[in-house]
Amino acid sequence: MAMTAWSQEFKVGYTSIDAIVFSMPEIPQINADLQVYQKQLASQVESKQKTIDAKIAEYQQLAQQPTVSPTVMQEKETEIRKLQADFQNFSQKADESLSNKSNNSFNPIYAKVQNAIEEVRKEKGYGMIINAGTETGGIVLAAREEDNITKAVFEKLGVPMPTPKEGEGTPAAKSGGN
Repeated sequence: MAMTAWSQEFKVGYTSIDAIVFSMPEIPQINADLQVYQKQLASQVESKQKTIDAKIAEYQQLAQQPTVSPTVMQEKETEIRKLQADFQNFSQKADESLSNKSNNSFNPIYAKVQNAIEEVRKEKGYGMIINAGTETGGIVLAAREEDNITKAVFEKLGVPMPTPKEGEGTPAAKSGGN
């Protein structure tokens, strides 16, 4: 009996934060900006790789000359190793930079959606809201549709809820939570 009273007082709702975030009007611009940035980084990486390739070709040509001194060859090897180490370092920093830019771009959107979810939770008297959709599937395996707060969150954000494509259902269902 105590369990029944508790379950009546403690409501659990669900939505898919990713489905909402990726439906926000800012997302196409964020994706375009990230794509431009990624292309810029890729161009720099490609340029550095071409420099290394040219130095290796130069080294191979020198190696075929009988008059080249071992000291010159050793200097070229050292230069190539340094370029390769710099390339690895730059590639790693480029990956980190892209990841940071992505996080810095998406985090405010996630915060905005999270705030809207919290407001809807309070307004509708839910004790907690569970994320229905993740990359690997939903956390919510079965739930009443009236506990799906996705529509209310879209309304709170002032963003039109996308219409589901044929065979998909709601954004929460699309991410595994219906």
